[in-house]
Amino acid sequence: MGEKLLEKVLFYEKQRLTQWWLWLTVILVQFVPVILIVSKPYRVEFLMSHPEYLASKAITWALALIISLALIFSIKLETKITEQGVYVRLFPLGFSFKFYPFSNMLAYYVRKYHPVREYGGWGYKGRHNNRSLSIRGDRGLQLEFPNGNKLLIGTQKHQELLEVLKSLQK
Repeated sequence: MGEKLLEKVLFYEKQRLTQWWLWLTVILVQFVPVILIVSKPYRVEFLMSHPEYLASKAITWALALIISLALIFSIKLETKITEQGVYVRLFPLGFSFKFYPFSNMLAYYVRKYHPVREYGGWGYKGRHNNRSLSIRGDRGLQLEFPNGNKLLIGTQKHQELLEVLKSLQK
C-alpha cells in the first residue's frame, strides 16, 4: 500500500458539507426541545424553581448542539485519481482511502445522476451492488465492475475530472 501513496495524483477533490440549509436544519432541530419546554408555563415554573436541573439541561443541550455541528463539519468526501486507479474516502466513516484499480473495472465515466431518485439522497447510499458516495450536486464518477457492482462518487469538478479520464484512456 505504501507504494501506491507515491503515485502521481492526477486529480484530487475534497468536498465538505457547506450547504447553509443543512446547518440551519441542524440548529433548528436542536431548538425543538427548548421550544417544547418553553411552550408550557408549568414547565417554565418548574425549571425556574429548580436551577440545578435547568443548568444540567442547558449543558446537555449545548453539548448536543456542539457535537452535532462538529460531526457535520468533519464530514468530507475525498477523491484521488492516479494512473493506477481511484482512491476515495468518506470521513469519518472511513479513516483510510479505499482503492479501486482501473484494471478491475469494466468502465469508468463521468455522468449526471438524480441523487434522491437513484440513491435516496446524498451520503453513503444505495444497495449492496449499486452504491453512491456523495456530498452534494448531481454529477459523479461512475465505476462499473465485472461482478455487476457499481459505485458512483460525487464530484463538484466534473469538467476537470472528465479531462483527466480522457487523458488516462489515451
